[in-house]
Amino acid sequence: MNTPTLKQRIAYDLGRELPAEFHEWVVEDLCGHGAMERYLIRFVGPVIPFFILILLFPGPMTLKLGLIVMMIVPLIIFTIALSWVWRRYRLVQHGLDPDLADKQKCSPRDRERYNLRYHH
Repeated sequence: MNTPTLKQRIAYDLGRELPAEFHEWVVEDLCGHGAMERYLIRFVGPVIPFFILILLFPGPMTLKLGLIVMMIVPLIIFTIALSWVWRRYRLVQHGLDPDLADKQKCSPRDRERYNLRYHH
């Protein structure tokens, strides 16, 4: 399986499409083992520094931590809720079957049946 270069990976993480030679990697990234963890890191990770800035405001620490929790909990909930939509969108963007997002990880036998059925 071909893997993208660092420059291609950054472009992919920012929403760009990868060339067809990386489609197997894209399917593994979006639907394979650890896909949800990677998705959460991509969406929640960049926001963490802004939450840390709240700690610089004056006031009691409990208030600051409460503000951070009140912002991060809905962010995580909505991120998880929209993960299926995001995975389907990214698969369609790369010209792949969006139904792959429904199957987190299928067995090699299932993959072979899928290929026989849809890739004549």
